[in-house]
Amino acid sequence: MKKLIVYDLDGTLVDTLDDITTAANLMLTEMGARTISKLEVRGCVGRGLQELVNECLGGEQDSKRLAEGMKIYRRHYSKHMLDHSQPYPGAMQVLEHFRARVQAVITNKPDPYATQMIEALKLAPFFSAIIPGGGAFPKKPNPASLQSLLTLHNVRADDAVFIGDSVVDIQTARGAGVMNATVSHGLEDLEALQAARPDRLFPHFSALLACAKLEKW
Repeated sequence: MKKLIVYDLDGTLVDTLDDITTAANLMLTEMGARTISKLEVRGCVGRGLQELVNECLGGEQDSKRLAEGMKIYRRHYSKHMLDHSQPYPGAMQVLEHFRARVQAVITNKPDPYATQMIEALKLAPFFSAIIPGGGAFPKKPNPASLQSLLTLHNVRADDAVFIGDSVVDIQTARGAGVMNATVSHGLEDLEALQAARPDRLFPHFSALLACAKLEKW
């Protein structure tokens, strides 16, 4: 039985793409750049705010323009991050299934947004910890944040599972020696996920939950 269940946020627990796209395009418009499609924004998410803004702007931005973009994006995202973002179907059932275990979130989304979103969507009571990007630990795929949770709760790597939606999440889990369970409903292309060879790959949370029950996670 798994004692520690850790989740990614964007693309895993919560479908945030519409609101990220809105903020990104408001930023681009304000900066005189072309707007981009939701599919293009999707490919920019998951590695942190600075990387998101840089890639939406076309990459290789100088530090001044990048700082301006981040400031503008933050302003717009603060206003729009909960317009449409909701937990994915089946997310609540998975959280309820593991309620008696230690559950936590590790995300490259910075605070205050990560914590504000989890609290606004009434997910906070499920989690013993929320580790955002840009905090005390390096961003994923560095496994330090996941390793810290293992140490804090005195849990062996074999007794934990990391649930994510991206190659970055797979690398994070692998770096800590933790089983990775990947859902393909999120922000990564299925082909990229398959190429990364996750320990478990599911189309949605219902399939993940069925496996967790069958294998007695």
